[in-house]
Amino acid sequence: MSGSSESRERLDRRCFLGSSSVAVGAFALPTVLPNVATARDEPSGRDRAEQAIVILLQGGCSHLDTWDLKPNAPTEIRGEFQPIATSVPGVSICEHLPMLAQRAHHYNVLRSVHHATPSHEAAIHWVLTGYNYPGANTSTRNRNIKPAMGSIVAKTLGSNTPGLPPYVCVPDKGQLGDRVRYASADFLGMAYDPFESGMPPSGAHEAFRMPLNLSVSKAADLRRFDHRLALLQQLDQLPRAVEATVTMDGMDVFQRQAMEMLSSRATRDAFDLSQEPTALRERYGNTRVGQAAILGRRLAGAGVPFTLVNFSINQEWDTHSNGFKSLKTTRLPEFDRAVSALLDDLQERDRLRSTLVAVITEFGRTPTINKTAGRDHWSNVFSIVLAGGGLQSGQFIGSSNSRGEVPQDRPIHINEVLATIYGQLGVQTDLVHYDDGRPVPVLYAGKAIPELI
Repeated sequence: MSGSSESRERLDRRCFLGSSSVAVGAFALPTVLPNVATARDEPSGRDRAEQAIVILLQGGCSHLDTWDLKPNAPTEIRGEFQPIATSVPGVSICEHLPMLAQRAHHYNVLRSVHHATPSHEAAIHWVLTGYNYPGANTSTRNRNIKPAMGSIVAKTLGSNTPGLPPYVCVPDKGQLGDRVRYASADFLGMAYDPFESGMPPSGAHEAFRMPLNLSVSKAADLRRFDHRLALLQQLDQLPRAVEATVTMDGMDVFQRQAMEMLSSRATRDAFDLSQEPTALRERYGNTRVGQAAILGRRLAGAGVPFTLVNFSINQEWDTHSNGFKSLKTTRLPEFDRAVSALLDDLQERDRLRSTLVAVITEFGRTPTINKTAGRDHWSNVFSIVLAGGGLQSGQFIGSSNSRGEVPQDRPIHINEVLATIYGQLGVQTDLVHYDDGRPVPVLYAGKAIPELI
């Protein structure tokens, strides 16, 4: 099933309306929405998440070669990998995810997720913000036009620990080799932009170079610290005629956060991977992916409410050519070890229940294998993983048809996934922020997935 852009849009709209009871007319009825998003909306009668670790498999992870194999499909669809049993009776996943197969009772797989665009840029913007971005590209439309999910969480909830940033990106807020940056705050202001960790080490025995802005030690660095405080004081003396603007409000919060972070040992400790036992770092894997995962756990454990961990620096999951080889030799083994260790580590610390772990990707891959042993972009159906954070576990929700082309049972729009994450963190998705006077809901549509809560 190839399908035109127009037919994909019709499919997306039909599936969304069939799977969500939320009206898409939020913009037409701004007066019925609350004015400002300031307080946590406590999920009633259920556990909630204190923090979230969102892992991005940027490039587009193949659902057909990971969570949703089709062993009975024709050769040109089923691919090279075999299914193996999981700890959930009657459910199988890819043979190259053996550790995660043993832990399937700790997470959920949504096998019928969809949206309307097979473009990297627009799709990444959608999964990070909840809004489509038609025409997104790496040159003229490479910055987000709606606030990223982490920025919404930062503004609504703030930090759980004084001195810690409320939103961190590992390694930074860029995607597609930093050609686009869709993880930013946009009109919310710089105060709600993510703090960037910098590149994690490439192995468990390598030191992590601390973010430069947290390196305050020895005499030279103390002079640098004094200089920064002086700059902040100068900024505070700027004319206050524009104080009502978002930019100035953002600057005030930014100043306070900067001073707290520069003077906070808790902040520096949160990023200090050297405090982790080498044996534990090895459990996560002697890879950059493994070290990014343990850094994400460390930040969440310290009290950062939202951590976005990019397992891909430049489209590593974009498996157009030799896809089976790259998945088998690097992508899947590294991912399997890192995420399994993360789930185990959180469970052993009794923190999985309070920490939501999401594994997202911008879209799946084409059902039909191409001529270069790979699969191309496919947004009509793909898979996403959610674990912990007060959610139910051990469920494989929804299905694709026999060829992995479209949702067959229980279609789930990507906004329902984001609504679930927001809901568990206690962020109301119908709350409104204003962009130059125009109301912008946290999500224009999408309710939390009831089977998970």
